Amino acid sequence: IIIPSYKDIKGGPLSRTTENKMSNPLQSTAVLTVVLWTKVFATNLGLGGAKNNAGARAPEDTYQTSQDKASEEDVASLDRAQRIVNNDLENIPYTMVMAFGSAVIIYLVGVSNYESAKGLSLAHTVLYAVFVTARIGHSIAYAKGISVGRSLVWLVGVMASFGIGINGAIAAFRLPAQ
Repeated sequence: IIIPSYKDIKGGPLSRTTENKMSNPLQSTAVLTVVLWTKVFATNLGLGGAKNNAGARAPEDTYQTSQDKASEEDVASLDRAQRIVNNDLENIPYTMVMAFGSAVIIYLVGVSNYESAKGLSLAHTVLYAVFVTARIGHSIAYAKGISVGRSLVWLVGVMASFGIGINGAIAAFRLPAQ
């Protein structure tokens, strides 16, 4: 697949100053996804550590604490770490797919109509940044047992996720007719 650049817009290449006014939605999505995936990796490492402390790793992992020697606090920490990872699995993959799909559509709108894509691109970047920030905040609030804060940042993340999808749908209707 060959993806044209914003310079390939009908009517000639964009000037340097015009091109620099809008970030490429694919670039911002890629960077934010790396940040988000780093968070997912960290929470999975935390889960591994909690399993080790609670004696819940695979039986061949003989270096772990045995289950009969695990404290109630270690078992509670394992439960909390598992819930964080489960919640990530329920929310992050769908939004990542939607974010990349929306970014591609917005990018293609920008190739044919730069002015039409500027607002869509900015909205996409802001919404995905809000989602990523909310997911990081959700994990922190969950790990610290802050119930109301956890619920609020979860809601912000869900609303940002819907915004990403709606923005992508709007962009789809701005694609040029074939």
